[in-house]
Amino acid sequence: MQSSTAMNLTELSRQEKLRLWMARTGVRFVDMAAALDVTPAAIGKLCKQATMPEHRHRALVAFGVPAGLLPAPLNVKSGPKPRPRCTPQHPESAGPSA
Repeated sequence: MQSSTAMNLTELSRQEKLRLWMARTGVRFVDMAAALDVTPAAIGKLCKQATMPEHRHRALVAFGVPAGLLPAPLNVKSGPKPRPRCTPQHPESAGPSA
């Protein structure tokens, strides 16, 4: 019977390596959440993403989580992304009219 678990550590995803580190050190999402003053669900969500805010990354590294197990630190502006502006066509730039 084949397991869904990776056969060696090099095949583990970053999230799996984080969970393994947590199991070995006894650190839980609840502990990390208390250190950052957020909910455990928020920590779980942060750790599953590809990036996390730089201040959260710094706080988790200061807590003792190895930086290589965390998402990349990147500040992304929240809210709707700006739409490209289209240039309005003015009647005088449209050329001669009949």
